[in-house]
Amino acid sequence: MKRLAAVALFLTLGVSGCALLPKPQPDHVDFVVINDTPYDDTDRAMLAKAIPAVRDRNPPFILHVGDIQSGGEVCGPPDDAFARLVSDLKPIPLFYTPGDNEWTDCDRKDDPATGRRFSELARLDILRKRFFAAPAVTDAKWRYVQQRDMPENARFDYGRFVFVTVNLTATNNARDSVMGDDVSAAARAADQRDARNIDWLKAAFAHARQRGAAAVVIATQADMITEMKPDARFKPCTDAVVDNKRLCDGFLSVRSALIADARAFGKPVFLIHGDTAPFTLTQGDLPGSGTTDKASNLWRLNTAGDAGADTDKSWGVRDVTAVSIDLRKAQPISAHGLLTGEIPGRETPGPEAD
Repeated sequence: MKRLAAVALFLTLGVSGCALLPKPQPDHVDFVVINDTPYDDTDRAMLAKAIPAVRDRNPPFILHVGDIQSGGEVCGPPDDAFARLVSDLKPIPLFYTPGDNEWTDCDRKDDPATGRRFSELARLDILRKRFFAAPAVTDAKWRYVQQRDMPENARFDYGRFVFVTVNLTATNNARDSVMGDDVSAAARAADQRDARNIDWLKAAFAHARQRGAAAVVIATQADMITEMKPDARFKPCTDAVVDNKRLCDGFLSVRSALIADARAFGKPVFLIHGDTAPFTLTQGDLPGSGTTDKASNLWRLNTAGDAGADTDKSWGVRDVTAVSIDLRKAQPISAHGLLTGEIPGRETPGPEAD
């Protein structure tokens, strides 16, 4: 019953918060992004300080871009820390897109129920039933919609902004390290998700044009640059290559579509993600199908959250991220760690995504 109550709380969070929404400003929005936490007790201590700070800030909504547990944990129902996070942040609406630690990396461990490796494809189905079976908000003012067969892909409006979530994850967009499923079946499923992701992006930009939106904001988990092996970039993942030793670019098709859609839209587009340690804010650096295939009107924010330390080094910024987008400014997007005050660009590069 406790688990069911936590799920119901998550799914109804936005409903109770709609009456308290600040009035949208046409060209300006401030919000908070959480990701890659909690992994350990240090993260939990950080969140204990961050939650009151977020509530004091009272953003109109929160984006959670995935990794609600450590990649080394055994996957299961939402842990108490995440359930408390959702509860402690109400009535602020929270929009969530899943990370690799919740599903693609689950097959690092055996499923206690079967004694065999977890199926990552089954885990995604579980996440869809737990977190996306009902809309995050129901008030019509949000114009909230979900993709029919991929309900984790959602879209909502705020002021003159269109926000869209897209299910892209680490482990090469669920194409590498497949240990609990048939590799060919996992590759086909990844291709199908990418086709639907591309459809969802196109629909979001069409919606933005139809309603005269001033900007589009895309939230996803994966770092489509840092997470990619350099010698795999721009190499398509073909059906003929179906083993775990292939070198291919699992983000190529979606990244290329995003670049094309952003250029065609012509107005500011903001890509917000987590997944890796670098806390960075860049413009026009996301490559599509090649190094020169880029969009100058596309900003990319790798948010704070993925952080750690070992005996001789530390990496990342352990924090949640306050984001401000003001289209009246020449540099329209800015960000900082809510607790640390760190700004993008001060980070220390860390290891590959966990």
